[in-house]
Amino acid sequence: MMGSITATKKTDTATGKTVTTYRAFIRRNVNGKPVSKSKVFATKTEAKDWLRENESSAALAALGTSAGPTFSDLLDSFVKAPPTKGTRFWNAAHIDFWRAELGAMKTGGISRGTINACKAKLLVKPAVRYTHSGPIEMAKPLTPATVNRYLATLSSVLNFALQRGIIDMHPMKGGAVAKEKESEGRRRILTPDEEQRLYAACEASTWPMMRLLLRVCLTTAARKSEVLNLRWQDVDFDRSVAMLPKTKNDSSRALPLVSDVKAALTEAKKVRPLSSDYVFFDPRHPERPKNINMLWKAVRKRAGLWQDREDPLDQVVLHTTRHTVATKLIRVEKNIAKVQNITGHKTLAMLSRYTHLDTDDAVELAERTLGQAT
Repeated sequence: MMGSITATKKTDTATGKTVTTYRAFIRRNVNGKPVSKSKVFATKTEAKDWLRENESSAALAALGTSAGPTFSDLLDSFVKAPPTKGTRFWNAAHIDFWRAELGAMKTGGISRGTINACKAKLLVKPAVRYTHSGPIEMAKPLTPATVNRYLATLSSVLNFALQRGIIDMHPMKGGAVAKEKESEGRRRILTPDEEQRLYAACEASTWPMMRLLLRVCLTTAARKSEVLNLRWQDVDFDRSVAMLPKTKNDSSRALPLVSDVKAALTEAKKVRPLSSDYVFFDPRHPERPKNINMLWKAVRKRAGLWQDREDPLDQVVLHTTRHTVATKLIRVEKNIAKVQNITGHKTLAMLSRYTHLDTDDAVELAERTLGQAT
């Protein structure tokens, strides 16, 4: 049996005063399973009293024997339920992982220790690359950002359980399960000159669809996999959109087709092989999408943009086009929620990682808002 008290200080925005609260936390093993319970108090004395009472309470022991539905059953309910605040983010692959790890457990018996043990597995879990022939495990582990997305899915499920009274406390809150420190992410945005150099290099490619592929990326903010897996049946020429039935976030999304892209797709459809459903098909194997890795490398070399900067995060990759489009849209629209409809980011917080001010923006903003003497 273990009990502890942690103090948290917060500043009251109304009064400006610092307020300290005390969370009493107790954990014990019941029938071989970890059981935990906590409560927040205004004074340390109250927290100590509650801790003393509950350390010997039969109520905590009862919690271990009647800890609600199995986590697998909870997951079944979660994926069918309409989203609410705190439950909107989740990913099917993440759900599968948590089902495999925690599915047989009673939901109320899942503790922060159990979750942290699963997190340790995620930190060494191989990353996966999805191809036309199926998922392929990579030699490198999941990135910290991806591990955090797995944890975010679990947190949504537990929020769902909390909202429905299945559990009395969320075992991940209050820093009980720490997020991994994420990298700053890719910072490169293509300049207009760099875009034109890439277009010119694409026109010299041995694959005639290379320029159109780049153009689609630079006008839709689509991911590489979304563009390469685009099928003709998904292209709606009347509405000038390409419908993605399932994206990385397991949700549908419409890609806007600007006029020149729509015209180029119209011409491409006229000469497509009947044996291919893919817009960007492999000429040698029309039944599957084109592998562009070597072609894209050659394009960047011709454009003078292959590993042109020392920091890998500043180098041009195909995902740079997504970053570039999102940044352009936000600079013009200034409304992240509207931009989200185009880029397809699951949350506004994710989209905000793709936005930043460059030096010229910062100078212009400072001059416009702060430059006038008072």
